[in-house]
Amino acid sequence: MSSTEYAKLLTSYIPGEIYGLRAVVTIPSKTWIAYLVKNRGNGFLDAYLSLDRNKNGNVFHYECGLSQLVGYADLWGELCKKGDGLWHWMYAAPNGQSDTKQPFDMKPGSDVPIELSINANGGLDFIVNYSVKKTFNEGSFNTSDGITNARIVIGACDQNFDSTSNIPKKPGNLLTEWGTFTNHIVMKNIAYQTTRGGAWTLFDPTGKVNEVFWPTGYTHQTTPQRFTYATSNGNLTASLKKAGINA
Repeated sequence: MSSTEYAKLLTSYIPGEIYGLRAVVTIPSKTWIAYLVKNRGNGFLDAYLSLDRNKNGNVFHYECGLSQLVGYADLWGELCKKGDGLWHWMYAAPNGQSDTKQPFDMKPGSDVPIELSINANGGLDFIVNYSVKKTFNEGSFNTSDGITNARIVIGACDQNFDSTSNIPKKPGNLLTEWGTFTNHIVMKNIAYQTTRGGAWTLFDPTGKVNEVFWPTGYTHQTTPQRFTYATSNGNLTASLKKAGINA
């Protein structure tokens, strides 16, 4: 996500250098994107893994996971259009690489394992449902080059203003009414590797969840303003619900 997006995120960082990160995402049963407010046309919901790799002073940043775009939400836009609730896998990588064009074929309520791990050649594999979807090695990494700033992310974007000049200038820096909501999104069996190809250790996000609001310096209009979330060893469950529209 970027600083021009009208977004709310939950993040939790795994400390130190690791060699793999994975989780199982439970896709929410129902979602609403820009619902009962003006349809901006570019909102979305995400659950993904994010990390950096460093080589010769250069930082390579990756965001890989699952997403739902506005036209696929169960209900979306001020005309309450109906989508099929499906999600798909996506990634954003260095040098402008991205893939957000995959088929939407993941059903509400389904469990989808995702993983980022260093392979035997030093590349970084993005794995979905136990199948390698993309291998990254922009920095010509070795197997000894680890992962830093690793984190899990659950995010909601109501719209992307595309540039800072498009962000509304209202009194008190009050943004337009928020209209994107979701039933529970679950990231479970969150685990990491401390050695390449080694055992997986469950990560407990309890007490380590950060809330991020974009764009910075502005006030969000919504009830509730924040995600509701719960944690336990290996698990983060979050929802963003508004009274009167929940199922």
